[in-house]
Amino acid sequence: MTSLPSHCPSCGQPLTGNPFYHRADVPTNSVILCDTQARALCLARGDIALVRCPTCSLIFNRDYEPSLCLYNERYEESQSHSEVFSAFHQDLASALVEKFGLRNRTILEIGCGKGDFLHLLCRLGDNRGIGFDPTYVPERSCAAAFGQVTIHRRRFPKSYDGPAPDCIVCKMTLEHIQEVRAFLLDIREAIRPGHAPVVIFQVPDSEPILAECRFWDIYYEHCSYFTRPALALLFQRCGFQVLDIASAYDRQYLIIEARPAENQPAPVGENSAAEGISALVAAFAAEVPAHIQGWRDLLSEMHRTGGRIALWGGGSKAVAFLTTLGITDEIQLVVDINPHKQNTFLPGTAFRLVAPEELTRLRPDLVLAMNPMYLEEIGKRLKQMGLEPAVLPLAGETLHRLAREKP
Repeated sequence: MTSLPSHCPSCGQPLTGNPFYHRADVPTNSVILCDTQARALCLARGDIALVRCPTCSLIFNRDYEPSLCLYNERYEESQSHSEVFSAFHQDLASALVEKFGLRNRTILEIGCGKGDFLHLLCRLGDNRGIGFDPTYVPERSCAAAFGQVTIHRRRFPKSYDGPAPDCIVCKMTLEHIQEVRAFLLDIREAIRPGHAPVVIFQVPDSEPILAECRFWDIYYEHCSYFTRPALALLFQRCGFQVLDIASAYDRQYLIIEARPAENQPAPVGENSAAEGISALVAAFAAEVPAHIQGWRDLLSEMHRTGGRIALWGGGSKAVAFLTTLGITDEIQLVVDINPHKQNTFLPGTAFRLVAPEELTRLRPDLVLAMNPMYLEEIGKRLKQMGLEPAVLPLAGETLHRLAREKP
């Protein structure tokens, strides 16, 4: 086991204070495909102890052990089977191509997953793509793009010697990195003199997670949590000029656009937004225990009175929700539209992931949507199957509503 960090991995300043959120013995791999229930239940576990840097406001898991996380071909993170998510990707890629003139250019994507977004950028702008990701599965790639896209099934190397990119993309990867400053500096140093590629990063937005006590959005693989100011400060200190930071996907993501800065990296300074982030952290720490217990009590009571409940979405949110609550019988089914996940078992639980059609057998009274972005999509699918359960988002407002409606 590695020693506990004494300094912030973003700004390097000494850490003070205790963790504000702690969960022991949580699954460390929430999207690994498990073919058997035994495999799902015996995966490695670790602890979460979230701390906030008082200087730059980075939030990170002090107890994170990178060796406990698996990143291989069994890692199944793809959301491309959702029409809503695919439309988001299409719109984002189109906007980037237009905004930065990404036509007949070289695109480097770090943490490209199965290559969906990289292929999209290359198709829309007739670009050349280079990707790095240890979870890449060649058989899942778009065959038509093989000539213009090359993906390496490994991590981005510290000494990159490939073609100089005109655009560097890194989506939903930085939050998996413990030493965030070292990682970003490696990318900065890979940019050759005289080149100024646009750099696009996407990370989860931690402010609504804190403000809405979304404990299901805190899981082991995400060891680093960013707010707008923490993300901007990290980029500035690593030698980038921040062009824009935007919220996306109903405030679920932050997307930062940057370029290499001509001047030296900014020195560590006071974060003017630290007070606001500190207040959010304090409120989360005070309120989240009641939210967790509230969900436990509500689902237990619904189960006791014969309520049939299904979760829609068998990813990290479902793993964090179920294992934090420690519930089993209260939920009857966990559904996922990704065919690669169906008939596998949800890590850390005994639940088998099933196709939506299984709901015709259960005929649930309530379907909890793990991601509120998919409510309309889920409702349409249920209607096509002749089902009319209540479909509600996993959110604090749903907890309060259902608690009020209890007989």
